[in-house]
Amino acid sequence: MSDWLVPVSRHTRFAQKSGRTLGHDFDALQSAVVAGRLGKVVCDVRGSLVNLSSGDTVWFYTTELDVGVFAVGRAGAPTKGKNPSVTVTIDRTRTRLFAVDPLPAATIRRWVPELRQGAVSLDVRPRAHTVLEAWQHERGERDADLLAPLGAASWRTVGRSAKTAKVALHDMVAPVARLLRSQDFAVGIEIPIRDEPRLLARRVRDVVVVDVCRVASGRGREEALRALGPLLQARWRIERDASDARLQATLWLAFSTRPQEDLTTFLEDMGVLVSWRMRPGIVELTDRSKQRWYQYLGVR
Repeated sequence: MSDWLVPVSRHTRFAQKSGRTLGHDFDALQSAVVAGRLGKVVCDVRGSLVNLSSGDTVWFYTTELDVGVFAVGRAGAPTKGKNPSVTVTIDRTRTRLFAVDPLPAATIRRWVPELRQGAVSLDVRPRAHTVLEAWQHERGERDADLLAPLGAASWRTVGRSAKTAKVALHDMVAPVARLLRSQDFAVGIEIPIRDEPRLLARRVRDVVVVDVCRVASGRGREEALRALGPLLQARWRIERDASDARLQATLWLAFSTRPQEDLTTFLEDMGVLVSWRMRPGIVELTDRSKQRWYQYLGVR
């Protein structure tokens, strides 16, 4: 049996258990997985996939939002004829894990540089297969060890429960979680989970605390000032309670809309990173926050 990595394209067609097809939009596919509706994927047999056999494992990868690997399943027997195809039955357990916590695109591209050219057999990229297996079986334990001192539940653990899986679909927290993952942070949620969840991420001694600031009206000044106090308290508590580990906390306020310029300047002068929701699935850091992020916290 072999493993294959297949990019999402017009040659892949996702379908729900009911038979209704889905588009390639990641948010729609992720929602279908979390709800248990995604059933199969039909792939055109072309390029290197002519060597695919019944029983092979197929991993699906999307470049959208730089999400990465988010689904996996087992291939059936390829059809014969002028336009052959193969139906991949989704592995619900593993796909739920990867859809909630995708293996970042930047990570998998490091081991499969030819991925943009189409499907790749992982028989010739054994290191990539090892990375996929480690993400599934080992990363969760590593995250739990890093997050336990912060009193946080790991992102993927929260996603296992139907009651709390909506956190994985959160319009502002989920994109930030993917960004932090791409920078090799363990990502978690503060327990108990609030209506607007607090994201806690850790990489060795660096800790990032992310709060949501949903602006109902006006320019966000009052909402931001109310949010700042709890953020400062969170940093104080983390650095005091985990003094033995010498943790350093960075604060991040994620706005639902772009805040007023002088408010942004004030927050950044206070050492708070500022972002806002540009469009579905994408949050944007201000130029100053982005510069600070990549200077101190980006992957080294």
